[in-house]
Amino acid sequence: MATVKNLTLLKTLAAIAWADGEMSESEKNILKRFYRKFHLSQKEMDSLKPYLLSPVPQSEQDRLLKKLSAEFGSKQEREQVVDVLEEMARADKNLKDEERELLETFARHLKKSSITKRTVGKIRNFFESTIFQPAYEKNPELHQYFRNQVLKSIELKSNDGFKKSRLAEDDVYFLCLFGTLLASVAHVDEDFHEEEKKALLRVLKERFEYKGKELELLLEVVAEQAERGFDFDEVTREFNKLYSYNDRVATVDCFFAVAAADGDISHEEAEEIRRITKALRIPHSAFKDSKVRALNRLRGR
Repeated sequence: MATVKNLTLLKTLAAIAWADGEMSESEKNILKRFYRKFHLSQKEMDSLKPYLLSPVPQSEQDRLLKKLSAEFGSKQEREQVVDVLEEMARADKNLKDEERELLETFARHLKKSSITKRTVGKIRNFFESTIFQPAYEKNPELHQYFRNQVLKSIELKSNDGFKKSRLAEDDVYFLCLFGTLLASVAHVDEDFHEEEKKALLRVLKERFEYKGKELELLLEVVAEQAERGFDFDEVTREFNKLYSYNDRVATVDCFFAVAAADGDISHEEAEEIRRITKALRIPHSAFKDSKVRALNRLRGR
């Protein structure tokens, strides 16, 4: 039977495994081995089921990480987990090489790291960089398209000589992906109005920690991509790989901000947002909640 502390660890691992909106087979296998190793009772397994079946909200992730930092503060507590990890890596002949490497890396980091000295964000990064490493590589053709076509066009049109080198390459790539999806909503009525730009800017400031340069580029990408065609499946597939589940959910309000900027949300705009959210594996309930918020704002509620 697991201790309360071990249950916190197992729930945390499951929550972070879902951070990108899906759980890989390797991640599932590692979690199952943890559960067997801790000899969970049926009641304990029942308490873990919600964490295994689907992603949890960001607030629950943060709560678990804070609790974990308090419960695994001592070296002795961490060493108990390390012992389990090392035994699993040594004894389980069915482990794939990549799974064994993740366990060994996790154990090695846990030995030398004091969790209590880490912020919640750093603890999350700690798990994501050891036991749940994202297998993400940019699509080279899409990356080249953004760099050579979209960004180059923005730079040539910009009055102040905008340079994409102001931002990190990964940030630029994400902004291009996000801007392209926002553009597909703006393009439903074939025009990206000034009102839409202002509404989008307001929501982006509320929902994300974007700075001036990032906002500038994102709005430029939206305007540029609203005039172009793009491979919808390719862009949404890349977006899913790059952005976590909770962060993808946070983007829905941005899509509705663009749609509602002219004072109304048309059927065509709502259907386009529905298409995007479905491709981004966002629950229909999140789509409906965001639409209600947007409509209430339009009605002055």
